[in-house]
Amino acid sequence: MSKPIYGDRSSHIKDAFQQRAGIRVVEVMVREYPDETNYIVYVREADVAEAAVVGNDLDEEISTPGDRAFVIVRKAPDELLEKEMKPLSAGVQDSRSVDLTNLISARSRVSEIQPSLSYVKDADRNLFAVTTPRHHLIFGRRGAGKSALLVEAKRSLDENSNISSWSNMQTLRNEKSNRVFLFILEDIIQAVITRQQRIQSASSISVGATELNDEIRGLLSVDSTADDLATRLIPKVQRVLKRFLDSNGLRIYIFVDDFYYLPRKDQPMILDMLHGCIRDCNAWLKVASIRHLTRWWQSAPPLGLQTMHDADLLDLDVTLQDPGRAKRFLENILTEYARHVGIPSLTRIFSSTALDRLVLASGGVPRDYLILAQNSIQRAQRRQNAKLVGVQDVNQAAGDAAQAKVQELEEDMASDVASATRTLAALKKVRSFCLEETSHTYFLISYRDKENLPSNYNILTDLLDLRLIHLVDDGVSDPHAAGHRFEAYMLDLSQFSGSRLKRGIHILDYQGGNIISKKIRGSSSSKSDSPVKVGDTPLKAIAILRTAPTFALERVGDLLPQI
Repeated sequence: MSKPIYGDRSSHIKDAFQQRAGIRVVEVMVREYPDETNYIVYVREADVAEAAVVGNDLDEEISTPGDRAFVIVRKAPDELLEKEMKPLSAGVQDSRSVDLTNLISARSRVSEIQPSLSYVKDADRNLFAVTTPRHHLIFGRRGAGKSALLVEAKRSLDENSNISSWSNMQTLRNEKSNRVFLFILEDIIQAVITRQQRIQSASSISVGATELNDEIRGLLSVDSTADDLATRLIPKVQRVLKRFLDSNGLRIYIFVDDFYYLPRKDQPMILDMLHGCIRDCNAWLKVASIRHLTRWWQSAPPLGLQTMHDADLLDLDVTLQDPGRAKRFLENILTEYARHVGIPSLTRIFSSTALDRLVLASGGVPRDYLILAQNSIQRAQRRQNAKLVGVQDVNQAAGDAAQAKVQELEEDMASDVASATRTLAALKKVRSFCLEETSHTYFLISYRDKENLPSNYNILTDLLDLRLIHLVDDGVSDPHAAGHRFEAYMLDLSQFSGSRLKRGIHILDYQGGNIISKKIRGSSSSKSDSPVKVGDTPLKAIAILRTAPTFALERVGDLLPQI
């Protein structure tokens, strides 16, 4: 039988968790057996891994010769978490709402040094996939969780059988390609040296790795490095790595984050050189990037990583094709933040319609969702006596985000000004088509158009990767032409929302788990002057999307580079 415990052991356990790891214990339960006593310690999900380490250390401390004791750490169930939290009667005016906005501001960006507040596993089991012995190219829009996945993968590795290196390309964006290669090699070889010195510091493997590291540092110490000097290191690195990994029965994961910061023309060569260094070794590349800013393979001459043969692709984007799944995933993330500051449920500070609108406004991108939630709370706090974030607060936050997205576009494409200019021009054309010509915030792209004009289509996918348009459905059939299909997209809410939604347009919305369509009345941004169409079945959802105007890809043909 389980019951709450009190007394010296209970106090000692709670104090130890707080003082040693800063972990607040939700509750402690005791289970008594003839020869031992188990203390069940409930903590927040984000603290379970670290709490388990503290619990193991406590086993001996709380045991006596006649009574063995064990600390067992478990995730606190939702009812326990809600029970211990104070009521939130003031809603967004409560100080905990301010704490939530501050926490999002501080922790919405993930790095190797600052991991996710609590990693929320996705339905596609990407964490399992990325830790398999296979080269991976991990793609996703800005804020989709690429760095979070790599950090969590690195943290989840068994240190007894694995080592890892971490290289962020943002810091190397102004370096030449051969020096980028050398900096990544330095990270790899330093990881090897650190582990080998723990195993046998005076071994020939350790000496060889140290000499190689000195050679790499020597090349990096000069202002410029000849390409042939860098490429000559490839067989040396391969031999050192293979001998080290085979001798010690280890595997190395090479994490390369923000690869898109490097010039696209250099990317195949850098990947090819890295691939050469780890050929026939138990070493695996995990490269995170934005798809349309990445060139991972060139055919003539063959350079880089060829998908299906050399590497697998992981796509992290959670799109609006399955709005229910997107809503669950995003709300799970925000709920972890809310509970961290003592808010038991999102419905204590958000209306249900505001939570639906957040999914739509974010386009399914986790970081956008968090930042929009933060800004929506701050908007609501300015309204006198407001307790809940409403739809208008989300609309206004989305409008505020418009300029920030354009600035991100310019930052992402700083290495290719022509591409940035082309993408901005494409945005203007799509926006004009949707808002001025057709009064629809959603549109169709014909499969035939996509196949006949692939270069034009790529310009549209640039807008998709930059979260300026969002995929709603990739297979809308034409009821009048068998075999003819369309892709359905919607314009990002930031492009037609501010203090109010643009008047008199047909918009897609999300409500009660379903996509809906309505025409906005000119006098109000929250009411419709025509019947609302609800896509509560797959056929009804497709019927809504079929009413969208078709955007002809020839409209962006004049933006293609002149040959």
